[in-house]
Amino acid sequence: MAVESFSGFIQRHNMMIGILVSASITSIGVLLWALLSSILSLTIPSGFLFLGDIFLVVGNIFGLYLTFKYRKELQSPIKTGLIVGLTGSVLSLLLISLFYWILYSVIRGFNFFFLLEYLLFFLASFGIMYVLVGIIVGYLFGNYYRKKEDIDRESPIF
Repeated sequence: MAVESFSGFIQRHNMMIGILVSASITSIGVLLWALLSSILSLTIPSGFLFLGDIFLVVGNIFGLYLTFKYRKELQSPIKTGLIVGLTGSVLSLLLISLFYWILYSVIRGFNFFFLLEYLLFFLASFGIMYVLVGIIVGYLFGNYYRKKEDIDRESPIF
């Protein structure tokens, strides 16, 4: 049995790892921000336009950077960026609603219907913005790496 190197594992599963990094950074950032504001009893806004927009952009940038750093040759840059950005955004939205439901359950008791309520509330309130940010950041990263790849092909090798 051959032992696979760490970079080989990341290159083989680069999109999945990028999605998980993107969603986890966004979700943990929003959760820590909510806990910090509740512990300090402050009304701290958690975004400029919508809930966790700063954390979403940072999470998508890190996830997409990791994805494109270990991208396979056959993967289309724009398609890869769109898939990772969109899926990471939707997964982070689901994780944020799950975190808020867990916090609610710890304080007021377990109620499964509040999970559905939080999911519907977050999807209705922030779903379109999360999807748009994921698509825009993914497209920008994909376009940047496609242009970088085209420049590398055109430059002569001496």
